[in-house]
Amino acid sequence: MGFPLGTAFHSVNNADLFVSCYYAVMIIRPFGFVVGFLTLAFLCSISSAQEEAPDPIEQQKETASETARREHLEGVLDRLNEFITEAPSEAHHDRAEVLFRLGRFEESVVDYNKAARSGRPHDEESCWERGLAQYYAGDFRDGMEQFSRYHRVGAADIENGLWWFLCKAEEEGIAKARAEMLEYSGRVRGQPFPALLALYLDEGSAEAVLDEATRDTLSGRQRRYNLFNAHYYLGKYYEIVGQKDEALRHVLEALAHEIPHFMYACAEADALRLGAVRTPAATK
Repeated sequence: MGFPLGTAFHSVNNADLFVSCYYAVMIIRPFGFVVGFLTLAFLCSISSAQEEAPDPIEQQKETASETARREHLEGVLDRLNEFITEAPSEAHHDRAEVLFRLGRFEESVVDYNKAARSGRPHDEESCWERGLAQYYAGDFRDGMEQFSRYHRVGAADIENGLWWFLCKAEEEGIAKARAEMLEYSGRVRGQPFPALLALYLDEGSAEAVLDEATRDTLSGRQRRYNLFNAHYYLGKYYEIVGQKDEALRHVLEALAHEIPHFMYACAEADALRLGAVRTPAATK
């Protein structure tokens, strides 16, 4: 599950601005130039505004930031709508990501379907983002099928398996999800995913997940990613076992470890679903 175009859609603080701008430029591709350019300009304007603005009332900051973020996404959507045709194309993948971030999951699935038919940037098997959109649209059976397809091309990606598990558990129950979990052998994706897999299979613990997330971490960036993933997937686990308060606590903790990645948008969506009034990103 790599970096899609949407990594650049999430505004970040100065420490991560270069990373987001880098991806906004590097992943410009056919039909993606407008999105990358608008995103780069938006990120720079947000950073400048954050540095120059006086310290307003916190409530006003939260509202203004969230409004600016949505207006940016709506603006990108308008630009994409101007030149996207019915013919399946990579541009449908770009628009699907924008729709996802706007919480329009059913429409996002429609565009991911078209992009997958075009084979760009992912084909029918490898379009993992479509599985996420299906999950949030409540289409757990199709989501499960998508994650099964991805397993054929990314057999070492435990994160994909966790999403398969979540869809299966929603559709048929946790016991069946555990009994029929996708198989992982040999080299698998690194920390903290092996510990998360054990937890989901009722063979591990939350403490082991957090321990694995911080063990032998060489850089601040990697530690931040590890802690985001640990807390986010702990939150997803606690949600599926019915501990909603604990789920929200971990999702909010994940959002405190901000990363320029599509999965951050998933965590924001989950925080709102679980009852958070605002997500941490909306306070910046």
